[in-house]
Amino acid sequence: MTAKSTKQDKATDNATKAAETMVAAGQETLRNFAKAGTESYENAFAGIHGKAEELIQGYDEMAASSKENIEVLSAAGTAYGKGVEAIGGEWMSFAKTMLDNNVQVTKAILGAKSLNEVMDLQSNFMRGSFDGLMAQSTKVGELATKVAQDAAEPINAQFTATVEKWHKNAA
Repeated sequence: MTAKSTKQDKATDNATKAAETMVAAGQETLRNFAKAGTESYENAFAGIHGKAEELIQGYDEMAASSKENIEVLSAAGTAYGKGVEAIGGEWMSFAKTMLDNNVQVTKAILGAKSLNEVMDLQSNFMRGSFDGLMAQSTKVGELATKVAQDAAEPINAQFTATVEKWHKNAA
């Protein structure tokens, strides 16, 4: 019985060792599987977290850009309003000057001693009025051009800055 018992003990030991090896291998496989699952989860979560942060940053940039755009439009509107006010002031000043000239010419015509003098006064008045109108139109045209440039300047600057930002982000 002893030899049989030793053979059985060896077989049992071998079977135990094989079982322990299989259990250890199974445990290692489970550990590796759990580790791989955890890493996959962490990687996926990190990617989602990163995308969420990018989304929030994009929203913040969009909000800041919208605020800048409103400020730019406000500056352009202010420049335009001041320009229109200046143009209106120029036309009102011209109208006052023309009204004063009309009163002076009317007085001069009423005090004229001859028809030739009336015709000369009227002719000079018309020539002066036409020249004044042309000069005033040129002045107002130049002022209108300046108003357009002043109103467009903040918009152009913002547009340029935005295009540069897009170009920088694309690079």
